[in-house]
Amino acid sequence: MYRLYLALRYLVTRPINLLGMFGITLSVWALVVVVSLFSGFLAVIEHHVQEASADISVTNLPAWADWRALATALRDDPNVAATAPRLVHFGLLHEPGKRPKTPPLPGRGALHGGDQPFLFVYGVDPTVEREVSAFASWLTSPAIPPELRVGDPEHPFAATASGRLGVLVGLDRLQREGLARGDPLLLTTGRLPEPGVDPDGTFEQLTLELEVAGAFKTRHGGFDGNIVFLDIDALRTALARPADPATTNGRPNERSEHVQEIAVKLRDTRDLDATAERLQNAVHRALDRGFAIGHGRVETWRQRNSSFLASIEHQQWLLKIVLFVILVVAAFLMLATLSMMVTEKIGDIGILTAMGGTPGGVTTTFLLCGVTVTVLGVLLGIATGILTSVYLEEIRQGVLFLTGVDLFPLDVYNLDRVPCQIDPLWLLEVAGMALGTGVLASALPAWRAAQSDPLVSLRGV
Repeated sequence: MYRLYLALRYLVTRPINLLGMFGITLSVWALVVVVSLFSGFLAVIEHHVQEASADISVTNLPAWADWRALATALRDDPNVAATAPRLVHFGLLHEPGKRPKTPPLPGRGALHGGDQPFLFVYGVDPTVEREVSAFASWLTSPAIPPELRVGDPEHPFAATASGRLGVLVGLDRLQREGLARGDPLLLTTGRLPEPGVDPDGTFEQLTLELEVAGAFKTRHGGFDGNIVFLDIDALRTALARPADPATTNGRPNERSEHVQEIAVKLRDTRDLDATAERLQNAVHRALDRGFAIGHGRVETWRQRNSSFLASIEHQQWLLKIVLFVILVVAAFLMLATLSMMVTEKIGDIGILTAMGGTPGGVTTTFLLCGVTVTVLGVLLGIATGILTSVYLEEIRQGVLFLTGVDLFPLDVYNLDRVPCQIDPLWLLEVAGMALGTGVLASALPAWRAAQSDPLVSLRGV
């Protein structure tokens, strides 16, 4: 009993121990707040990426792949609700008479919408695209001004000028370039040589005359800034070689229904990987020509965006390492204060030992001092960290109102409020790390106190 009494007495009579407790509290608070903020941000970004992606995408299709045959094979799966064909091309988008802006403007990457003139061109059928993605809501987003909305959402690629193709451009890019509906654009692209189809294997440059048909807006800036939409039939016709017409005697030939990608909408998305594996087998069977070569690749939305999502998760892990270093620094602060207390109480240690106190009892006394400081610091840190995380948006608005400084600009990341996701498992991990670090930091001064010679200690009394 005397061990606990002495430990509490030493702590109460030495306010400097509050420094150690404050260090532990601050480090635990930072671990809770920063990781909760980053976890919420990652969850929101994943949701935005999922909204801008099909549940499952079939890519890497050969030149002779037929959309109708693949769609039939995919719909045989009971979990497939709808499929839609896509042509995926590339090009440089710029206004007539103006050179493309190269290099990209600094400071903006894919997460912020991108600036590069090189982009991907998606040829889609708006009728079926609405069934597999949020294409309809992208065209009617409240963020799109009335003057930039498509004229007819049912026929979004309608152009006013004859001979031009209607193109849908991301809202941020349109506003950044100062474009409006009806403005002409040029898409500099080309026809890639295809083995077995183009014997010369030459690249042919093309320039397509386009017209801004309207804007689209998702909450994934990297999607909006790097992609434009064209009608799939118009794009297929524009890319068709003269020697390879889209139709032969009024009937589609082998390449008339060719697509580079198929978007798949699922009925139940809880088991994406199992469905993707089944669809992969179905695609292999549909494209099998007896050469034992597996054509086509089936990817879930998470697999297709794995590099982007992994980069954000990697940053989260780096932050955890940095914050753990702060916890270690706090532990060294507590080690210093406890070491000072042992030095100051060297006479008390001699008296305690002379009265029959054991080395184990002395160790326990000073170890309890460190553990008490650590426990109080952990409890205060977790409590204040949870409160701060929950009210981050209110704190941001308060700081913005008082100082004019926006700690977390929401428009940069297409957010409605500062995200927060508190993980109970992470709270337990933080508490465990802090307690373990605190015990280790307390053990060294406690061991030094137990090794003191009673005779030497009593000389200072």
